[in-house]
Amino acid sequence: MNYELIIPDSVWRDEDLRPLMNRDLTLPALSTLYGKGQHQRSPMGPCATAADYLAHQLYHTPPALTALTLAQDCPDVQSGYWLCCDPIHLRIDRDRLTILGVPLLQISQAEADALVAALNQQFAEDGFFFVAATPSRWYLRLPADPQLQFTSLAQALGGNLQDYLPQGDQALQWNAVLNEIQMVMYGHRVNDERDAAGIAMINSVHLSGGVDYRAGAIAPAKAAVFGGDHQVAALVDKHGVATVAELPAHDSIVVLDQLSVDAIYGHAYEWRSQWSWLETVWFAPLLAQLQRGQLQSLTLTFLSAGTQVRITRLDLYRFWRRPRLPF
Repeated sequence: MNYELIIPDSVWRDEDLRPLMNRDLTLPALSTLYGKGQHQRSPMGPCATAADYLAHQLYHTPPALTALTLAQDCPDVQSGYWLCCDPIHLRIDRDRLTILGVPLLQISQAEADALVAALNQQFAEDGFFFVAATPSRWYLRLPADPQLQFTSLAQALGGNLQDYLPQGDQALQWNAVLNEIQMVMYGHRVNDERDAAGIAMINSVHLSGGVDYRAGAIAPAKAAVFGGDHQVAALVDKHGVATVAELPAHDSIVVLDQLSVDAIYGHAYEWRSQWSWLETVWFAPLLAQLQRGQLQSLTLTFLSAGTQVRITRLDLYRFWRRPRLPF
């Protein structure tokens, strides 16, 4: 029986601050597991999200990930070319526009519906159709594939807008479309009310994914995964949340994404605190299971580092392998 723990954002994003961020972190169980285990490169190398990694492992293509999340969020949606079109806040910083989203940007369904209605009115003649499946997950149907390359929202959050604009032959045209979308949203009463209340405005969208969608063409993989976001849930036919004590007595995959929000938005103290929580709630109990022989092996996959460690009970007795942390 093997448990695999998938851990995004184990590497602090600001390279200059990494030595300071990792200093004096005391994680004895993780140190033992990482130091004693057998190391290899992650099958995908460094990647941003658990969904990207799992899609690769389950033989789903990136367009399939968009199709599965769309089918989960909008089961009755029409066929056509669809993009993820998630609402964001662009914060004006000293020399850039920083992309912010959930959970720092809280949106009600009524606000999402009102903004989407305004966008549909503005772009009706272009054949665009916007859908607010949830307050924070929107989609856009286009008349045709724009032949552009997009970056996932998970990669873009906390980054400079200029670095994550669509790329391709029609990029300039689509940058103009994004500017028009921003003007519609900025001038909407929803944002007038948010601004008056001192709440971050919903002043843009982030485009990503892209798939020529046909209902039922792609099915979730027959697998069970615990934890993770809506994209992870869409990839598999069995998804839930579990503690160590609740994990089934067979091979299981667990996504531990507690580090991600704090890594994205630069919350240093909170990011370090999440490591301590993972140590207490996950690493220490699973190390104990290995020591008692209740678990045959444990795999730790550190996505942003692009590394993977497999630990068996026998590995724990390899005294020449010194405990060490993955950073």
